[in-house]
Amino acid sequence: NFEVEKIKPLIKTYLGNLPAIHRVESWKDVGIRPPKGVVEKEVDRGMEPKSQVKIVFTGAFEWSQRNRRLIRAMADVLQLKLREVLREDMGGTYGVGCSASPSHFPYQGYRFSIGFGCDPQRVEELTKAVFVQIDSLKNFGTTEKYLTKVREKSIRQHEKNLKENGYWIRSLQFYDRHGENPGAILKGADVFMKSLSSQMIQAAAKQYLNEQNYVKVVLKPEKGSE
Repeated sequence: NFEVEKIKPLIKTYLGNLPAIHRVESWKDVGIRPPKGVVEKEVDRGMEPKSQVKIVFTGAFEWSQRNRRLIRAMADVLQLKLREVLREDMGGTYGVGCSASPSHFPYQGYRFSIGFGCDPQRVEELTKAVFVQIDSLKNFGTTEKYLTKVREKSIRQHEKNLKENGYWIRSLQFYDRHGENPGAILKGADVFMKSLSSQMIQAAAKQYLNEQNYVKVVLKPEKGSE
């Protein structure tokens, strides 16, 4: 909390004296794009007997609110399934994360990341298990159990977000930057989540998890450190 009269001198001192340059800033596309095809690399660094695996799918993305919500919902479904299989069933990792990052500028694209840590001896086994689950999602979709969990998580998070000033500031900036209607902030993903189906998740997996176009990087301990 602050008193207006007490803070005015500070504003004049540290902000008011900044020169006005009357210039509108913009971004510049420097042409950096993800590699095409399958790229697999191993990096030997560190002494800890543990590996980190990161798999990143990329590709073209049609920028829209629905598509953003769908690819993120698909990431949530896959994360639930991978945690169940890799951590609980196989005991291979303490945690596995999936995230979807659509981009609008400088080009419309997406980055879908899967990451986990494990024993270096189990990297190949667990990586194969990841792709088995990806194939399952693409061929059969998901079940109501996972859809319900994703819906409930989304609704809880939206209710929490609406109470936070930071969320409102970030959202208003986002909708202004992308030229979209900020009225969607109040609606959240409720309407979309109610319509979410196994077929939608399956279609998203087929579109965004292209097994002919991804980067896989494995961090392993330096040789001789085991």
